[in-house]
Amino acid sequence: MKSRLFSFLISGDYYSDLHGEPCKIIRAIHEVIHYIRNGRNCIASMGRFQQEFEPLTKAQAERIAEEIETAEHLKCLRAMRAA
Repeated sequence: MKSRLFSFLISGDYYSDLHGEPCKIIRAIHEVIHYIRNGRNCIASMGRFQQEFEPLTKAQAERIAEEIETAEHLKCLRAMRAA
């Protein structure tokens, strides 16, 4: 894996995880990062965060969230049609 160094993390910054899901930083305390993913509060170690997360702009995070929502809606519609 590539090595990255995060100089600092700011509350409100957006990142994507290994699955491409947008995450919003709540707070960073020493070696622990608190973030929101899919409406759930999550925690990651600094090492895991550095290896598995990529920075996003707010616009990128919103676009990804919209695309995921659209995909889920289409999946639901297809299931309704198949029933």
